[in-house]
Amino acid sequence: MRVSQQPSSDQEKLSWQIRILDFEGLWGWGEIDAETLIYIHGKLAQFETMTWAEINNPNTGCHPIQIKDLCSEAQKRLAEIQVVTTEEELFSLRLSGKERLWGIRERHIFKILWWDPRHEVYPVDKKHT
Repeated sequence: MRVSQQPSSDQEKLSWQIRILDFEGLWGWGEIDAETLIYIHGKLAQFETMTWAEINNPNTGCHPIQIKDLCSEAQKRLAEIQVVTTEEELFSLRLSGKERLWGIRERHIFKILWWDPRHEVYPVDKKHT
């Protein structure tokens, strides 16, 4: 029986960090209003009650995305702010139909990077529209 070097964090509850918040750029936090911040806080509080296995489920709309698949503006901003070192992907937390939080998943921790209210970091074409 092979024992993995690092146990899976999928059964751990989400925890978050704000150290890498991007305050500038298209999805920066510098201009966010109090009402929106309170809304996001409530959504994060809900995620804190969930394990990563529950969050990273196809029904939630939350999932990792390869950095190479992000829009060119997002890739350019990542290069400018240099917060991504060895990661090849960002994680997208779906708050509503279009609204996303973007960050880096490190074990059970979600390191929050961007607020994307219009689904621009990784735009997708809606089916049947």
